[in-house]
Amino acid sequence: MFTQMHATVTSPSNLSGVRVVAQRNGTSGKTKAVRPMRVKPSTRDTKVQAQAQANAGPAVAPAHLRTTMTPVPPEVLTDGGMSLADNPGMALGFGDLTEHDFLRVNTDVPNLKVLHIDPPVVTIDGFLTDEQCDALIKSAVESGLMKTSEVGGADNVNIRTSKTCTLDSELLTGHPTKQAILEATEKVLPQLQGLNKLKTAFKRPTSQSPFSYELPQVAHYMGGEYFKTHEDAFPENISQKKGYQRRVTVLVYLNDVKTGGATRFEKLDLDVQPVKGKALIFFPGTDASMPDQRTLHTACEAIDEKWISQLWVCGFAGKHAPAGKPPGPGDRAARRAQEKEMKKAAKKARGPKGGGRKA
Repeated sequence: MFTQMHATVTSPSNLSGVRVVAQRNGTSGKTKAVRPMRVKPSTRDTKVQAQAQANAGPAVAPAHLRTTMTPVPPEVLTDGGMSLADNPGMALGFGDLTEHDFLRVNTDVPNLKVLHIDPPVVTIDGFLTDEQCDALIKSAVESGLMKTSEVGGADNVNIRTSKTCTLDSELLTGHPTKQAILEATEKVLPQLQGLNKLKTAFKRPTSQSPFSYELPQVAHYMGGEYFKTHEDAFPENISQKKGYQRRVTVLVYLNDVKTGGATRFEKLDLDVQPVKGKALIFFPGTDASMPDQRTLHTACEAIDEKWISQLWVCGFAGKHAPAGKPPGPGDRAARRAQEKEMKKAAKKARGPKGGGRKA
């Protein structure tokens, strides 16, 4: 099902921008290179190879190299998106697609609708209740921490004019709505199940704890305010320096916005209008820790007042250590933790100072 859903993006002619590097066999020093002998494959070998390729299906380029899009049919989008509840075959295929390059989406979540297939964009009505939305707005206002956001664009021009606060103050860090957002996110993305209860939930990801959250934020847009076209993922050099990449954006609309304020995906020709309690989920970074530039988006200029909460799921971008093996040099925190444990074990093995109890 996965390969069927990718039929429009996997033909060689569609994989623009993909560079294939061939290795050349040679010899070192001054020894003369030997011309390889050409062996004509047998008819049987050719048939076996062709059958193996047919069984494997078409090769799929990594998401950050794909330049094609796979939208849902226009009439389906007009109706609010594709519901997977009545289409188990499509649900399985979409789940496989999201797992291949991103994080698997639980397609059994109630009210989930697909607005775009590749790159995946979904919405979930009723992600938060009206009461949870109202309580978070009220607490954000009372915190006194809402400050004008300043994000620099080209020529150092500010591309964002909304006000934002992070849910880490005494009033907001344990807020019930913050917890509700984390728990609802983990229902949609099963790989994160239980993450919010771990001590590492808001710490930098490591090879041994590969996912974590950035602290959720609340943003407020008054009439005329905006966030111009931007990516949520970090450029490759930044993600390598940080050691993690933003893999998922969970954006929750906290109030109804009838005029203006849509979230617009320019490359997908897709606008999402804010509806109270609805979550918009997409994947700015890929499994390869690379930004997917197809998810470029804009918070259109607000006419009516707009409140949102945003959460980013981050994934480790260093060298992953196989199970049971020491972490690689790209994972400093995990390596230090392991060294500390090894020192403790060695000290315990040596026993008390002085070689033990005297006779």
